[in-house]
Amino acid sequence: MPMPKKRSDEKLGRPHTAQDNPTNVDKIEYTAELTIPEPNSEWCYIAVQAWESVVNHPARDWFADSDLIYGWMTCQAIHEAFVSGAAMKIAAADSMMRAGLFNEADRRRANIEITRKAPVANPTVEDNIAQFRKRREATA
Repeated sequence: MPMPKKRSDEKLGRPHTAQDNPTNVDKIEYTAELTIPEPNSEWCYIAVQAWESVVNHPARDWFADSDLIYGWMTCQAIHEAFVSGAAMKIAAADSMMRAGLFNEADRRRANIEITRKAPVANPTVEDNIAQFRKRREATA
């Protein structure tokens, strides 16, 4: 299935809000605290970075322990694929990453969109940059 080219709020001719598009969803309230497994100390850098992205994921509030376990297993598969370079292990890790919605294209196919907030402007840094540019222009 090809990746949708536009996000849901950019599309024309279809509902844009949850109120416009009611669904039959059973909602379960879950209040237990998550148990976050420790990363494997032998993982390669890529697997560690993938694990950190799982643990710090924007949708973490909706994770259950099983999501973190699957993420851990996926990171283990990433490590094994990276170390061995075997095509079968790379394919297995790729399949696990797709099932775990590790990338934007897979999340869009599942109708999940993560929007980044614009960074907050730091007036001190902006003032320092402006002063630096003035000094540089004065000496040029």
